Amino acid sequence: MNTKPRQQTTYDFVKDHDQVYFDLLRLARITEHYENDQNNKEAYKKVAITALNQLPLYAKTHKRLIPLLNAKAHKLNIYDQLLPQSQQLLTTYTQQGIVTELAKKQQLNNIIEKLSEHNIPLILLKGAAFDGVLYSPQAPRTSNDLDILIQKKHWHQTVAIIKKLMNYTQKPQPNVFGDLYELSFIPKTKVGAALDLHSSLIHPILFNINEQQLWENSINHPSYNNNLVKMLSPEHALIHQALHAYKDMDFGKYNLVDSHELISVKKPDTQKTIAIAKEWGATNSLYVLLKNCVVIMATELENDMKNSNKINILKQIKPSLFTCNVLIKLLKSRFSQPIKNSKPLKYRLNQTMAQFVFTGSAFRPLKLQWLFLKSMQTTKR
Repeated sequence: MNTKPRQQTTYDFVKDHDQVYFDLLRLARITEHYENDQNNKEAYKKVAITALNQLPLYAKTHKRLIPLLNAKAHKLNIYDQLLPQSQQLLTTYTQQGIVTELAKKQQLNNIIEKLSEHNIPLILLKGAAFDGVLYSPQAPRTSNDLDILIQKKHWHQTVAIIKKLMNYTQKPQPNVFGDLYELSFIPKTKVGAALDLHSSLIHPILFNINEQQLWENSINHPSYNNNLVKMLSPEHALIHQALHAYKDMDFGKYNLVDSHELISVKKPDTQKTIAIAKEWGATNSLYVLLKNCVVIMATELENDMKNSNKINILKQIKPSLFTCNVLIKLLKSRFSQPIKNSKPLKYRLNQTMAQFVFTGSAFRPLKLQWLFLKSMQTTKR
């Protein structure tokens, strides 16, 4: 396999990767809008073969997308043209992914059953929500955990129920960045996935999330014959994608595939989405996500307004040139994520700066930092 240095491909709001990295992201799409004439199809196949033959080099970064890539290889009838190493990787990861997702589904059914006995509704988030909606059981977009949102009025009862099923695991600084809005649990045995139990989509101090609106607009999940099992509305789900990408400070991984499919399949009302994002203080996060979808994934944005197009939509929420430049520097920084599970000072500085820029607020990040400092002082005592 060719291991010579690969030329970096540059997009504004994501770290620089080589072209194959982005080709694999695009290949993972189920919904595609490229012209289906024979010349384009043959060129597309050549790109796919080249990228998939280098997949072993990207198995770690794109592991959640490999079942989707396997499905694409078969859909394009190019699987037999791939190198044996790539074929084996596609088949093995897909088989493992199907089994793992099935086990998670059984685990989730058990949690749903216990909560339903007490008439407690829940909203499935991220991968758990997209299973059976955007992705099929035969070609899942795999994930490492389950994410569930619970109303605050049911919080203590839900935690007590979950603790009987799983073991609680504490996060660092639980009074500030962890247990304030999310608890983590792991299976009592080695079988099953971790669970993140949410009382809010993201840190409630940083964003002005309207929880009542969120629950009122939630819809029944089509994969469950249970009115207590919900998923976010398309508009809220798209904003959640943006907020979670901000939390990870990474708008250029499998979340782009999820967002592309969410926009293409569920067709969120763009004007409604923008209005909600403005209310929540999430417009900068939404802009970066949508910009990357359009530029990297060739996503076609829908808009109910006549004579509007995707450029107009992005212009409605585009930050100032100064803010865009700061966002670019923050997202491309080598300190945008923890380094080898450690959080050096430069990471903390990047994280703090991002809080101000992404929220567009001075008060909310200051309030969070003050709470953090008070918690640190309490811990030292």
